[in-house]
Amino acid sequence: MPEPLKVGLVGTGGISNRHMDAYLRHPDRVRLTAVCDIVRPLAEAYAKKTGVEAVYTDYEEMLRDADIDAVDICTGHRHHAPQAIAAAEAGKHALTEKAMAQDLDECRAMIRAADKAGVILMVAQHLRYSPEARAAKRLIEDGTLGDIQAARTHLIMSGPRKSWMNDANEGGGVLALNAIHHLDLLRYYVGNVKRVTGVCRSVQPEMLNGAEDLVAGTLEFENGAIGDMFASWTTYVAPGVPSYTVIGTKGTIQSTPPDLGDEDRPVAHFGRVLFAEKEELDPRNRPEDLKKIMEPPFEPIPTLDGELPSSNFFVNEILHFAECATTGAEPISSGRDNIESMKIMLGIFESSRTGKAVDLADL
Repeated sequence: MPEPLKVGLVGTGGISNRHMDAYLRHPDRVRLTAVCDIVRPLAEAYAKKTGVEAVYTDYEEMLRDADIDAVDICTGHRHHAPQAIAAAEAGKHALTEKAMAQDLDECRAMIRAADKAGVILMVAQHLRYSPEARAAKRLIEDGTLGDIQAARTHLIMSGPRKSWMNDANEGGGVLALNAIHHLDLLRYYVGNVKRVTGVCRSVQPEMLNGAEDLVAGTLEFENGAIGDMFASWTTYVAPGVPSYTVIGTKGTIQSTPPDLGDEDRPVAHFGRVLFAEKEELDPRNRPEDLKKIMEPPFEPIPTLDGELPSSNFFVNEILHFAECATTGAEPISSGRDNIESMKIMLGIFESSRTGKAVDLADL
């Protein structure tokens, strides 16, 4: 059995706590050996929880001196590119939180640095790593849905929180922080997007430097499907959202509302995923057909037990990162792949600024 991947964590904010379970539950596959934060008490507290002795306040020092093979970058967006590039130059693999970087130039520089050093660059698009997402992807790939015609995502979240999360200069805003995950999931299911239009608004007084808290976008996929997304931070979360839908010629996938009491799913993005097969119906002649139109026969998508290590997508993504770093395989959400999700987000921002549709090939 190969030695566990030795990882240095940088940034001990909220998202790093979601990563902790992988290190605590699977030390035989991925082992946290160093923790870094510019606020030493925070780094020490995280290290104590995870049984790590090596604590740093200087990232460059950790790269130089710590016993690590890779870094887990849980800092703000503006730090992702310089930290991932420094890791590559030090010969370390990098898992970086979303959004991948601040702009496409930074994304491309990260990819070039990783390729030059021969290391893995992976983006933490964790929604791809749930059992339900993997099962939905399998249904799409095996043709159960037929040709995909449309997809949509609808996100309303409580917020904004008074922190870097509502400051555009720090990467904040509902699209950059939250909806990027949902756009990435639609791309994972349907394929790359060729054109977008979008409108972004900064409405609430808590939003700083134009950070967006109200976003609508239209997507044109390369395969001919169309999509739409809506994202907002508001005081209350409406029942039934977040949610997504994928519509094919043979059937439809529909996510259910989050189950806030499900401890195995630590972030309330979605609940279970349902599927309904399309049937030829005639409500004029058959009452049962009218009932099916009004109440579609959705059933939960079966997931294969044991296909993924757990139902916790954070654990699954970090173990996938460890496996790719060990074997050299391309991650499912590699930097090379995820630049296409970044194009969607940045295209929506550009469309909102110009009032015009944006061809992503031009970005």
